[in-house]
Amino acid sequence: MSSTARKQTSIRVDPEAWEIAKDIFKEYGLSASDAINVFLNKVRLERGFPFDIKLPNQETIEAMESARQGDGEEIDLQEHLQEMKRCITH
Repeated sequence: MSSTARKQTSIRVDPEAWEIAKDIFKEYGLSASDAINVFLNKVRLERGFPFDIKLPNQETIEAMESARQGDGEEIDLQEHLQEMKRCITH
């Protein structure tokens, strides 16, 4: 596609995220279209997302599910902090 040809499209976005992002783009002197084009070109150049996107491993998935169900060991925050201090000082 030549630099003068433009494609217009519509997307659905989270309204709050959109407003905050537009304010940030403005601080860089960019319109929302400019910022999206920067992102798209970075994806093209890197042949992927320009930041890490990681899926949780099976152990993490199981721990998250366990936490959602309320399973697992209860810990006392103060006890935990004292144990951490003991580990650091020894």
